[in-house]
Amino acid sequence: MRLSAHFDSSEFRCHDGTPCPEHAYGDLIRLCRRYLEPLRGEFGPVIIVSGYRTRAHNAAVGGVRGSFHVYRRDRPGAAADVRAARGRPAEWYAYLDELAVPGLGRYADHVHADNRQGHARW
Repeated sequence: MRLSAHFDSSEFRCHDGTPCPEHAYGDLIRLCRRYLEPLRGEFGPVIIVSGYRTRAHNAAVGGVRGSFHVYRRDRPGAAADVRAARGRPAEWYAYLDELAVPGLGRYADHVHADNRQGHARW
């Protein structure tokens, strides 16, 4: 399903092959349109390094308990680890922080962005 001008739900599929649950499409649309499209406009094409994760896959990759990569019906919010064509994680992080992404983390080669309720930084 097309989520925004440049993002499709297939890009967020779990690395084990499981497609994103349809109940998460609204959260994914908001994540793409409010944060990932502007990031793309500033730094070029954005690659989804990791989007949806099943609980089993999240555990297998060492994901934290309660990860927003596990798209739950009973909790709003969806996450994506992303990498842009230009710039560095520190620049992507700073830009997304200016956009007030609710959940934002910086790693060596990507950033994590999620649209949880609340505010988290790491």
